Amino acid sequence: MFKVIQHIDEVRGAVAHRKEIRFFEQPNGLTLGCYMFMDNDTFDTKEALECRGIVFDRHGAVASRPLHKFFNVGEREGQRVEQILQRNDVVAIYDKLDGSMIATAWHDGQVVWRSKKSFDSDVVRLTEAYLADPAHADVAAFAHEVARRGLTAVFELTHPGARIVVPQEMAQLRLLHVRDNVSGAYVLLDPDHEVHGLVSLYRVPRVAERKDLTLEAMFASLETMYESEGYVLQFANGDMAKVKCPWYLRLHRAATLLRERDVASLTLDEELDDLKGALRELGLDLTEVCAIESRIKANLLALNDEIEAAYQVSAHLDQKAFAIDHQGHALFKPLMKRYVGKDIDLIDFYRRNHLREDFSLRSLMGETLAEALDG
Repeated sequence: MFKVIQHIDEVRGAVAHRKEIRFFEQPNGLTLGCYMFMDNDTFDTKEALECRGIVFDRHGAVASRPLHKFFNVGEREGQRVEQILQRNDVVAIYDKLDGSMIATAWHDGQVVWRSKKSFDSDVVRLTEAYLADPAHADVAAFAHEVARRGLTAVFELTHPGARIVVPQEMAQLRLLHVRDNVSGAYVLLDPDHEVHGLVSLYRVPRVAERKDLTLEAMFASLETMYESEGYVLQFANGDMAKVKCPWYLRLHRAATLLRERDVASLTLDEELDDLKGALRELGLDLTEVCAIESRIKANLLALNDEIEAAYQVSAHLDQKAFAIDHQGHALFKPLMKRYVGKDIDLIDFYRRNHLREDFSLRSLMGETLAEALDG
C-alpha cells in the first residue's frame, strides 16, 4: 500500500509534475513536503499521498512520517458506503476527534514536535506546554522512545485554546497511530510489534476504537450524532477513510466561509443569519463578521445616494439628452433605469461591479482553525 522511502529525492522526483506540492526548508534545518492546495488529481501517486507533512533531515532521510492523505467515504472509488458495507477488510473503527494533528520528528538526537505544516505553530506550542507538565511525562518519554526507533508517533491534540468545531473542556493528547518512517507501515496494526509494549509501559492514552459498532450501526449513528465529528475506518492494508456527521458538517461549512468576501456575499444574499448562528454555536467572535455586514449596508446606501444625486442633476433633460449626458458613466445602466422608472437591482449591480474590489479573500480564521480545516 505504501511507498518505501529512503531519501527525499525519491519523493521529489515522483511529485515534480505536481506544482501544488512544495518542499520547504524549516528554520531548524529539516525539510517539510506538503500540498498547498489540491484537486482530484493531486494525489495520483503513492509518493504524493505522503505529501501531507512528510519531513526529511539534512541528509534526506525521513525524520517524520505523519498520516498519509486519506479521503472521505464516497470520495474515492471503492469507498462508497455500499462498497464499504460489502468489504471484509475493515479492521478498525475509531472515533474521529475534532482536534489538530501533532506528530514527532527525530532531529539531532531528540524529539521535536510538529503540526502538519510547521514546527512553530500555535498547536505545537500548546503541545509542548502540555508535555512540560510532569503529569504527562510518560507521554513525552513514549514519544522519545518511538522517535529514536525510526518511527513517527501521531497524536490528536484537543484543547480549549484550539477549538475547531466541537467544544473542548480540557486539554488531551491522544495517540492516533505510529508509522514506520521508511516503510510507512501503521505498526499498531501488527499485534506483535514492540510499540504495543511501549504504549502499555508508558500508559499512553489512545483514540477510542469502537469495537462495539458494526459498520451498519456506525453509518446509522451519524444522523443523531451531536458535538462529535464522526469516525475513521482503517483497512487491513493501512489505508483509511473518514466519515462525518451532519451536525459537524454544517458547522464545519460555516467555519470555512470565514473570508471577507464570503461573508459579504452571504450578506448580499440575506443568508448571513444562518452563518452567524453556526458561528455562535462554534463560540467564535462575530465582531469582524458584523463589521463586514455594516460595511455592506453602508456601501449600498452610498451607491444608492450616488445614483440619486447623479440622476437629480440631469432629471430635467429628455431621455436622449440624459443618455448622452451620462454616456460612459460607471453608473450608466442604473441611471437609465432610474430615469425611466424601472426597478434598480442595487444588490446585483453592487455584486457585479464592486464586491471584488471592496472585499478581499482575507481569512477571518485563526491559525489553528485554518490549518485544521485544510484537509
